[in-house]
Amino acid sequence: MITVGIKELKNRLSYYLREIKKGEKIAITEREKVIATIIPVERVDVDSKLLSLVKEGFAVWKGGKPVGSRHPVKIKGKTVSEIVIEDRR
Repeated sequence: MITVGIKELKNRLSYYLREIKKGEKIAITEREKVIATIIPVERVDVDSKLLSLVKEGFAVWKGGKPVGSRHPVKIKGKTVSEIVIEDRR
């Protein structure tokens, strides 16, 4: 883990971001005391799981904003949007 002071981090932010992309963790210090840690985002194959739903036909995605399921689930009672609208009254 790399340890760096706030001023150094601000001055060389691009460098430290490249290190994070490589998998390095950064401990940020203020007056020699660690106040925060920056860690790389861990992609836990969430993207591949979502894409497998598309491949299996359970979801549709054409690269834009998701549109929902071809097979919506029927529910009893009010929808979330109806509850929110009621709550706003």
